[in-house]
Amino acid sequence: MRIVKQEVAARNTGWSSQIARGQILRLSARTIIDFVAFDASDYRDCFDQALTKEANRCIYLKRGHSMVSRSGQRLLVMVADGFEGLGTHDMQFGMCSRARHERSAAEGRLAEYLHADLKVPTHGCAENLTSACKPWGIPYVDIPSPVNLFQNMVIDQATGGMRRTQVRPDAPVDIDLVAETDLLVAFSACPDKASRTGGLEVGATILQP
Repeated sequence: MRIVKQEVAARNTGWSSQIARGQILRLSARTIIDFVAFDASDYRDCFDQALTKEANRCIYLKRGHSMVSRSGQRLLVMVADGFEGLGTHDMQFGMCSRARHERSAAEGRLAEYLHADLKVPTHGCAENLTSACKPWGIPYVDIPSPVNLFQNMVIDQATGGMRRTQVRPDAPVDIDLVAETDLLVAFSACPDKASRTGGLEVGATILQP
């Protein structure tokens, strides 16, 4: 396969790019990635958590599953998952942000989000995705709730309670997503303050088969 683009997003930053139908987006990381996608011809038709879960009959995104848009269009298909067998990819939570951390601090719940220290981050995934989508004219209010790659959650079926875990890959692994149509894709390299390692860099490679 031919490399079309290869870049690295630093910890707690955003990234975006156009990708053509049939191309493969390879994300390489061992940290949480908040990932979203938009139809390149209509940014209003973007990734939808609920419709994706309904289409795949699963609350997690797994190999072979499709990411579905608000109109029901298939945007991407996950064809390789280096996290398979180690953990799952979350589609329950939204994005972390300074506002969320400030609210948690006011509620005395900051320790649930921050592992290394109790210092409120100046920004998070909401700010990173807002910055990444700004060149395309997409404001924060039009950015959908993401799929949180590598965010392994424990979900209590009896109570509906959700709990974060420390499960992450020990070394960077790849996730391959095939574009089903022309897209704009974006992600945040999460500050991941709920983990022992904190946020780390994320590699993004667009491949032409």
